[in-house]
Amino acid sequence: MTAPHHLYVHVPFCRLVCAYCDFVTVGGRADDIPRYTDALLAEIDIRPAPGELRTIYFGGGTPSLLAAEQVAAIIDTALGRWGGTTVDEVTLEANPSAREAPGWAGLRAAGVTRISLGVQSLRDEDLHALARGHTAREAREAFAAARSAAFDNISIDLIYGIPGQSLDDWREGLEMAIALDPDHLSCYALQLALEPDEWAAPPRPGALRWRTRMVPRQDESLAADQYRLAERFLADRGYQHYELSSWARPGRQSRHNAAYWARRAYTGVGAGAHSYDGGAVRSWNTRDIDAYLAGIESGERPLAGHETLDEDTRAFEAVALGLRRVDGISRRAFEAEFGTDPMERYADAVADGRRTELLEADGDVLRLSARGRLLASEVLVAFAP
Repeated sequence: MTAPHHLYVHVPFCRLVCAYCDFVTVGGRADDIPRYTDALLAEIDIRPAPGELRTIYFGGGTPSLLAAEQVAAIIDTALGRWGGTTVDEVTLEANPSAREAPGWAGLRAAGVTRISLGVQSLRDEDLHALARGHTAREAREAFAAARSAAFDNISIDLIYGIPGQSLDDWREGLEMAIALDPDHLSCYALQLALEPDEWAAPPRPGALRWRTRMVPRQDESLAADQYRLAERFLADRGYQHYELSSWARPGRQSRHNAAYWARRAYTGVGAGAHSYDGGAVRSWNTRDIDAYLAGIESGERPLAGHETLDEDTRAFEAVALGLRRVDGISRRAFEAEFGTDPMERYADAVADGRRTELLEADGDVLRLSARGRLLASEVLVAFAP
């Protein structure tokens, strides 16, 4: 049986760069989009195409700045490179600003099956505090337009812990979001300041290296209450909490992101994009957009670095990523790969987690408790090699 493979396509262009974003992005430079698209097509053609392509994810940046024809060319090139595979899911991140509204019907015709809409909030007060370039009304209109274009799988991003946002404000925002009837929601705490040497954030699609912990400049107790509220509120309305920051209607979980949490192989193309062979080797492109373009146009992948993971690192990441899933990790699967039960390999960390009621062991499953999901960073640090 051919192993599944996944493709991440990084599009760094934004009309405005958000102050809280630390991904590879650049404001303006719209005139470079055609050249960058050509570079993406060229990179796909020169990269190996292992396994069977199952998902494609356009992340950014603002991928919806690409024309539908450019998106179609990338999808078609990828499908051709992987031998005409029929993929299960093609996600494209989009901004809800009316000034950069994409051609929704064209994106659907191009082969995009899932939209991830950067709503962030449906309260104008929150959007102003975040210095977002859209209004709540524009977000609703963008969602409605995507639905009208036959997108039956739409995810929205929401942010809590915004300065000045109360628990009631967050509840109001959740109510407004659910009124749209999205298929999937991702809820993130606002993160502003960098604190090094912490294992806190999950790998962002296309960025496999662990990011430094982002410390929210807010009332952490309030943020915890907002997170608990989201868990109760969304569960009562039929959304399954399947990953720390992710909720979905049945059958609408992100297949692409699930591949990251399961440590599946994928290829990342574009500036700053990371790749993983599903075993021990990770590599990444240069983050410099001009260097990326120059490298591809010279016929070479602009590789910035690579690393081979030792067993301790791979085992730790299996635990760290597995515990991000609400269902936790399978002890048998871990033992099959690494030769030991995780409860034995990490006996001290597991004992501490169970003693403080942050970890739960239930038969084959090791998972974070409800309280542990609030303190996931602290739990994971105890497992680090």
